[in-house]
Amino acid sequence: MTQDDDTITLKDAAGHFGFSVYTLRTEADRGRLTIYKIGKRYYTTPADVKEMVRQCRVDQKVPDSISIRSAINSSSETERVSSALAAARESALRLKNSSRNTLGKSIDLPRRVRP
Repeated sequence: MTQDDDTITLKDAAGHFGFSVYTLRTEADRGRLTIYKIGKRYYTTPADVKEMVRQCRVDQKVPDSISIRSAINSSSETERVSSALAAARESALRLKNSSRNTLGKSIDLPRRVRP
């Protein structure tokens, strides 16, 4: 039985932890796994593989927002958005109706003469 600090080959580490040698080498290239080259072989330790697994942990996704409404507030977000949209449309309509027509006969565009 090996201790956490004993060196083992990448092949043995892959078999023991259920990874491929390719995965361990890739994680070493990414800087997540410490490996040692002794002679022509690459080694690591069980402690190093456990640390790699810790570094590769993906945190659970947290919802972007949580909406909690109290019973006192009876208006929903949809009602507020609809109300704001209606107010914006009414303002735009008033502005549109109160402006003068600037196009038409009041603008005399020069005509181009063809040579």
